[in-house]
Amino acid sequence: MTEPASHSVGTRLPAWDGATYAADTGHHREHDDAFLAPLPLRRTDRVLDLGCGSGDLTARIAAAVPDGHVVGLDASASMLAEAARAAGPNQSFIEGRAQDVSHLLPAPAAFDIVLTRAALHWVPAAEHPAVHAGVRRLLRPGGWYRIEHGGAGNVAHVQALLDDISAGLGGPVAPWTFPDAGAALDALERAGFDVEAGGAGFVRTVGQRRSFDEVGVRGWLASQVRMAYEVGLAADAVAEFRAAVDARLGELRRHDGSFDLTYVRLDALVQLPP
Repeated sequence: MTEPASHSVGTRLPAWDGATYAADTGHHREHDDAFLAPLPLRRTDRVLDLGCGSGDLTARIAAAVPDGHVVGLDASASMLAEAARAAGPNQSFIEGRAQDVSHLLPAPAAFDIVLTRAALHWVPAAEHPAVHAGVRRLLRPGGWYRIEHGGAGNVAHVQALLDDISAGLGGPVAPWTFPDAGAALDALERAGFDVEAGGAGFVRTVGQRRSFDEVGVRGWLASQVRMAYEVGLAADAVAEFRAAVDARLGELRRHDGSFDLTYVRLDALVQLPP
């Protein structure tokens, strides 16, 4: 659950701090090569990064398309400010939610590639069709749509613990959308994408064990996770929620004694038919 895009929890937005978030993205950066490997990037491509977050990956993509351009979209002004600090000359940014992308970028058929990394699980499931429809409208014929975000079973033990603490304070359950591969495949097909793409496409879930120590888990919770609950808690319950999470942190220790996290990623590459 990280590198957020639309940041939508009902109609309220979690409070993101771009610099704090950027300090805790190492567990994503370890998987950047695998994310980019199947993507047919060309040096002249025009790319849209939905949910660019603090911009680490966005800047890397911009470097791979030196004669093209990369647009980063995110709903958090703080994230965009952080992303702009590392931006190259062929980057620009737009503030807004992923599900509003059609309104924010009105020109059709403008991009060769649209990608989104660790972001769409912040968009309610009912609004995923709006994201896919917006992407379809913005892609040129034959363009590629690369997706990675939390899938069914992602950090399930963390969610169970935080749901329990939040419920005891009258707060919400986790708002994340963690679909299985079948549901994602159906949604992408309904949106008009070719999920086979001549043998290059795929829609799948991938299990990952990501390495964390206790300090790392604390930073991850503080910078990327707790706000999903805190936006729905009464103001006077936030401090109590944080204290309870800290007190029960030991419950996240694995059977082997580590604080490693079990991630499950919805991983897809699909194409707009030529």
